[in-house]
Amino acid sequence: MNNDRKVGDLVRMFLGLWVLAFVFWSCGESATGIPEDPEPPETEITPAAGMDLYGLITDDAGNPVSNVVVSDGYSCTLTDSDGIYQMKKNAAAQFVYYSTPEEFAVNTSGESGNMASFYSEIGTGKRFDFELKRLVSAESGFALICVGDPQVTNMDEFNRFKTETMEDIKMQVGAESSPCYGLLMGDVVGDKPAFFNQMKILAGSSPMPVFTTIGNHDKVAGVDKNLPRTAEAFSKVFGPLNYSFNRGEVHFVCLDNIIFENASDYSGGFTDQQMEWLKKDLSYVPKSKMVIVYYHIPIRGASSIKNRAKLFEAVKGFAEVHLMCGHTHYSENYIHTSSDNIYEHVHAAACGSWWRSTINGDGTPNGYAVYRVNGNTISDWFYKPTRMTADFQIRLHKGDVAFGGQYGYYSFNQSENAIVANVWNADSNWKVEAYEDGVKVADLEPLSKSLKDAWSLGYHIGVLNRNPDNYSPACKHLYLYQPQNSNASIEIRATDGFGNVYKQDQIVSGFETAQTY
Repeated sequence: MNNDRKVGDLVRMFLGLWVLAFVFWSCGESATGIPEDPEPPETEITPAAGMDLYGLITDDAGNPVSNVVVSDGYSCTLTDSDGIYQMKKNAAAQFVYYSTPEEFAVNTSGESGNMASFYSEIGTGKRFDFELKRLVSAESGFALICVGDPQVTNMDEFNRFKTETMEDIKMQVGAESSPCYGLLMGDVVGDKPAFFNQMKILAGSSPMPVFTTIGNHDKVAGVDKNLPRTAEAFSKVFGPLNYSFNRGEVHFVCLDNIIFENASDYSGGFTDQQMEWLKKDLSYVPKSKMVIVYYHIPIRGASSIKNRAKLFEAVKGFAEVHLMCGHTHYSENYIHTSSDNIYEHVHAAACGSWWRSTINGDGTPNGYAVYRVNGNTISDWFYKPTRMTADFQIRLHKGDVAFGGQYGYYSFNQSENAIVANVWNADSNWKVEAYEDGVKVADLEPLSKSLKDAWSLGYHIGVLNRNPDNYSPACKHLYLYQPQNSNASIEIRATDGFGNVYKQDQIVSGFETAQTY
């Protein structure tokens, strides 16, 4: 019995030593056997009296980052030399977020690919820390891709956005020699908030970071239709509605500009509170920078847009100002000549005419815009038609032909042999010319901006029997040419403000390219 007891004691002793050794080894190494550094202690922050929203911003080496603008959507502040920010939280604030400085990469959300991630939901918390990754070198230039109105309502449309638009964008990003960033211009869905999460993942599936603004169809009506729609479902997925960030020598500002009176009636505009926040945000931005403001509903041509004058005043004096929007499902470039020649880019829809075809209501192909930024100026831009080459910028039609089907016919109502050119990205800086047998014969002037694209109407209304109220917008970029020699070989050339020349000599009469790419 004594020998058995001794053997048992020895076994227990060796087991105990083995367990101690295992615990010691486990604490000192990771699961891969590599020793782990201990977690650094959290920097203690003692906020000033009344400051109930605070935190620390560091770089990826653990160093504090100063002079980062932080906001709760109502007020703004800067991080101090220790990387600490603090503010009195507005009672209505939902998020705390920072304006990504140009020296740092745009953080993205791992679960949603490359969708920008720069915020935290506040809830009951008070302290929120952020980490930034410092760029190896400054970005002097980059490409900006703006996508208007995907507006998906079902899986078929979701898959078209995936296989058509997003695949095209991925190829475009791969072809760019500079870093790329994306802006999604609202109406991510068409009153189908159940698609928000899927669209976030899909929109973030390209190699570029993507930022999003809200559209009218992204806001959700409640049970009481007398109450305005809310953005709660959108914000749960995409974050704050009004925010900013910096890339190179450009300051970007996102604004929610949809004001609902009830569940159905809305207008474009900005609240007084938004304009106060904008002034605070821009107060930290040098006037030498370019400012790009993006939102959903165009503000051109309508002085009734609430606080439009305040927006123009807020961006006054910056090196260059561009306004980016969508909403219309047609293309228009508008120069606010009475407000320092501010340029507003109204983007055609990625979904075109609500995924019924391959074109928007004004004949612009489904697609997106590409802007190349150099320093504090846009040095080039073009409209990229989905699944078509970037040099496809013009469509030609006979001016006296009637386009349509069993539900009606539409014509440009021009004389025999006349040619109508739809130059969808044109503005007053473009030059459109006619050539006969290789010789220039005329400079073309734009037709009335109230005219409509008869070819688009003929297909959407005459063939598909769609509602004319939604499918017959004015076309702002039609040009007319009356040939001098009807037997000559005719070519229309369009030269943009950067010297890029686009050519077209093919006349389109059938609807094959409206039905499919």
